[in-house]
Amino acid sequence: MSRILFALIALLPTLARGDDADRIAKLERRVAELEARAEAAEARAPSLEVGERRSQSEPETELPVSISGSARLGWYDGGAHASVGDAGARIWDARMFIDAELAEDVRAGEQTVARNIGLTFEWNLVRRGDLSNDVGDLYVDFQGLGGSTWLNLRPGRFQIPVGEAYERYSRGEASNPFITQPLGGPWFWDEGVMLYGSSEQGDLGYVTSVSNGSTAFNLDADSDAEYTAKLWAQPTSWLYVSASGLYQGMIGVDGGALWLGETWATPVGAMSGVPTWIDGAIAPPSFAPLDSGWLAGGDLILTPRQGVRAWLGGGHYALESRDGPAYDRALHYWIAELILRGGLLHPALVPATLGLRADRIATDSSDRGYLLSVEFAKDLGYNMQRFTAYSLVLGWQLSSGVAVRAEYSLRDIDLVRGGSALRDAARDIDEFALEVGVRF
Repeated sequence: MSRILFALIALLPTLARGDDADRIAKLERRVAELEARAEAAEARAPSLEVGERRSQSEPETELPVSISGSARLGWYDGGAHASVGDAGARIWDARMFIDAELAEDVRAGEQTVARNIGLTFEWNLVRRGDLSNDVGDLYVDFQGLGGSTWLNLRPGRFQIPVGEAYERYSRGEASNPFITQPLGGPWFWDEGVMLYGSSEQGDLGYVTSVSNGSTAFNLDADSDAEYTAKLWAQPTSWLYVSASGLYQGMIGVDGGALWLGETWATPVGAMSGVPTWIDGAIAPPSFAPLDSGWLAGGDLILTPRQGVRAWLGGGHYALESRDGPAYDRALHYWIAELILRGGLLHPALVPATLGLRADRIATDSSDRGYLLSVEFAKDLGYNMQRFTAYSLVLGWQLSSGVAVRAEYSLRDIDLVRGGSALRDAARDIDEFALEVGVRF
């Protein structure tokens, strides 16, 4: 750098003899710039050395971020009026998750504020063969508030904690032994705040939440808040029981947040153009908000030995309409499921799974029906009295991240009195699927 400066200075007299004042001025400015850069470089050198030594002696700790996901694809088919009739090859489900650890052992002085703070985000790409491209879970998890296992806070968007069926959705899609979901299992996402906890031994716990109360994303404009509570206990390694409750005041015409399988709380007749039969006669559809809705349910899970799992669940969901008792509805659901692992027969069959399930959602009234699955809105409307399924699944776990399954589901729909003209659309609705499931 100094040689360049001296050379430029030496040229100044020569340039002056040529009366080139402009070029002299430019060279003087260039000399000043080079001198300033040289001084700045010399000043930075010690601080850079200190910074290098500091980074080598005190490495920065990066909190982990993990990306995971699952996809289900295969061949889906069924009867002429089945929801998957002639569906053919499909991407049935695809979703991704980002989990980030934001902080650990957060303290205020000597007092523990939270043992861990994390973030979970679910990108719900495909569901039931249709492009969704929306948000599933999205919440911040404050675990171990005050250092206690009983206090954990989860603000954001999460699965509504009612019953046990919701564990089979979202992240649970990847480990579901069945291809189909129970017809009436409670689930779906909503935005709000969840509080949960358990004993240190993990034998007793609770989950409670307050959320917007609307199916639509980020919407609570015309619905009251939804309140849930679940108590669970696992007194032995082979027995798990839970009891759940839900209450919501006014439910707007866009529908409540809680889903039972593929239906949710809506005014009778509002989501279908099919005439609605009530008490043996056609009645006008209701478009008034529901005054209230409440649910009570219970679940029992038994694992008496390795490779055997039985699940019994059921509940009652009551909806009160502003249009009078004729539009009130009480929905009942039950689930009976048995999973057997191949290792029960032979060590070589450890990757194999056999699953049997019977389940139903119903009004159990020959005069008062409901839209028991939104897939039948165009054909049957709110005239479904009972929807029952009997499912058999065979699976094989090729590796920890790849499984194949084949499932056949016998399905039956009973209609209300007066809906005889719709009976053809309620027949031939059995379903079959052959599927590959992957997760990472």
